[in-house]
Amino acid sequence: MKIVIYSPFAAAEMEAELCKLPGVHAVVAKDKTSAIAHIAEVDGVAIPMSLFDDDIGSALACAKQIRWIHFISSGTDPLLKWPAAEGVVVTNSADAWAPTVAEHAVAMLISLFRQFPLMNELKATQTWAQLDLRPKLRSLEASTVLILGFGAIGQRAAELLRVFNPSLIAVGRASRAHPLVERVAAVDELDALLPQVDAVIAALPLDPTTRNLLDARRLGLLQSHAVVVNVGRGETIDEAALAAALMDGKIAGAGLDVYQTEPLPKDSPLWKAPNLILSPHVAGMGRSHLFKRMVEVCVRNAKAICPN
Repeated sequence: MKIVIYSPFAAAEMEAELCKLPGVHAVVAKDKTSAIAHIAEVDGVAIPMSLFDDDIGSALACAKQIRWIHFISSGTDPLLKWPAAEGVVVTNSADAWAPTVAEHAVAMLISLFRQFPLMNELKATQTWAQLDLRPKLRSLEASTVLILGFGAIGQRAAELLRVFNPSLIAVGRASRAHPLVERVAAVDELDALLPQVDAVIAALPLDPTTRNLLDARRLGLLQSHAVVVNVGRGETIDEAALAAALMDGKIAGAGLDVYQTEPLPKDSPLWKAPNLILSPHVAGMGRSHLFKRMVEVCVRNAKAICPN
């Protein structure tokens, strides 16, 4: 099996480990031109979502011998425009990114509950606001956190949150029991759940059913003290509605690492929204351990695709 790796990170390590597998030959593409040339003759492609553009999609559509597309990222969003051909196996690297993305999400949530953004503003003006801050501080203990999307990232976030003893409810495609949360509810229960929770962590993939899932109406169902964190896909939340909810005090705060358009446009209302933490789509980054997990996930999938 021939595999081309087109990635800005961990490419050499991935190549070295894949080439240790019997019957597997891996090569690193240094640029897009090289990647497209290799796609015409290889059986598999390993690529992050950020490098999968129309040129790559077109090349894959013409490469009838391709039988494996591995995303070195959590998402597989480009396949919404460039669907994989019948019989092509698609895998992702959600397990590799989950620990650091979940850590980032929980850090944002704690920062919002403990008013760290406000404390930073007070520091800038040398204001000692102990009495004003006290009633605004919240604790995760005994709070109710809704995890919207219960894949690898959502489950890792639940593991981290359990230390703080909140009530955890997840929303997935179907209702089921799970040891990390009180229950996994179906998506059609979302409207009933939102008024009950103190925080939402969104870790959703993007597909036609999740686009703008948290729209103005659903954001309006949240309590005024609730906060929202999104580390999944930017298009799953209506950004204009979120900015308006923050401006109007309808929710207490938010933390975003993903956006509908990246980089975030200068005229986005999010830049001026209060009580909002913005990070530039970096939640997954964690250097050496992350790269090690990327390689492990890719190799594990390669073994499954080519067991002999």
